[in-house]
Amino acid sequence: MPIQTQVLTKVIRKKEAVFGTLAGATGAREFRKVSDSIALKKNKIQSAAIQTNAQRPMARHGGRTVDGNIGVELALGLIDSELASVVRRDWTAVGPLTNLTVTASAAAPHFVRAAGSWVTDGLALGMLVKFSGFTAGAAANNGKLYTIIALTATEITVAETVVAAASAAAIGLTVPGKITYIPETGHTNDSYTIEKWYSAVGESYRFTGQRVASINIGLAADDKVSAEIAYMGQDRKKDVAQYFTNPAAPGGGDMLVTPSGLAIINGKATKVCTNFSLDINGNASVGKVVGANVTPDVFMDMIDVSGQISVYYENGEMDDYFDQEQAISLINRLDDGIGGAFVIAMPYVKVFGGGESGDKEIIRQYDYTAGPNAAGTGAGKSTILLQDTTLV
Repeated sequence: MPIQTQVLTKVIRKKEAVFGTLAGATGAREFRKVSDSIALKKNKIQSAAIQTNAQRPMARHGGRTVDGNIGVELALGLIDSELASVVRRDWTAVGPLTNLTVTASAAAPHFVRAAGSWVTDGLALGMLVKFSGFTAGAAANNGKLYTIIALTATEITVAETVVAAASAAAIGLTVPGKITYIPETGHTNDSYTIEKWYSAVGESYRFTGQRVASINIGLAADDKVSAEIAYMGQDRKKDVAQYFTNPAAPGGGDMLVTPSGLAIINGKATKVCTNFSLDINGNASVGKVVGANVTPDVFMDMIDVSGQISVYYENGEMDDYFDQEQAISLINRLDDGIGGAFVIAMPYVKVFGGGESGDKEIIRQYDYTAGPNAAGTGAGKSTILLQDTTLV
């Protein structure tokens, strides 16, 4: 008999039209997984009877639930659906801006418009933008992917080098790809069918009613970027035939790596960040009912955004943020090496506590929690903003 191997195991998913009902058999997409632990769980109902033979009566099976994680190496476009699900908002494009009158400066603020508002036009802290229309020596500003590290109605400050230019008309700005964030209203509530197809033994495990409970992203120095998607779901069925027909390949480009990008703490690009983690937690839970062995739904609660950041101890700045309970911003930009990039931006963050490690150089670790930005509007008011420049 053949023995099933991980190499021959496909993990495939597709959004459901109705919670707990198998998604259509076509149009699914395979995971490019590093690990998976999604499995059916059952509650054990144990007898409390006291018997003179000192033997416990047999337990019974109770309610059925599914949970577990899918681990991946993060790449552009690889888990775009799941990222949108965890923040409960679909990816959308930001409309291009045209015929602006803008002055460019080598020092901050780098791009100043003569009229109108960047904020009203949909820009937000952490977004990646491209300009067009600069001429002569300032043409180097055109088509360059800039990271917004500070923003007002008329001023943009970026992390990258800018060539100065006198006030010029007919300037354009685009936000490449698409963005998503935690919205104030109109939250989505996606569920998925996930199939594990064990081709060597001819078994299909079909997990239905799977909601994205949380996503954890880890950035360690000089390493790949890891992501772990936690699912919580309703039930699992088995069959002997693969359900999803002709699932799409996993997609995504090369894995993202931490040496290629930027870590920006409170508006300053830093070269001392050694580790960064992000947890977007939807606080999912399941219910129990009389007369059925599956939950009627997976209930999503408030979204918590938190993590940890570690830095070489070069000054007391991070401790000052902690001591004074100062709100700061955190931005991580990850480049794919061929012009694409992914951004995680949190405009309103507070650090909590701090440990210390290191046998030689000292590394300080700080927990952080992000919250909604009362000073912002639209995407800029959200606890977290995500952008993938390759989405169309």
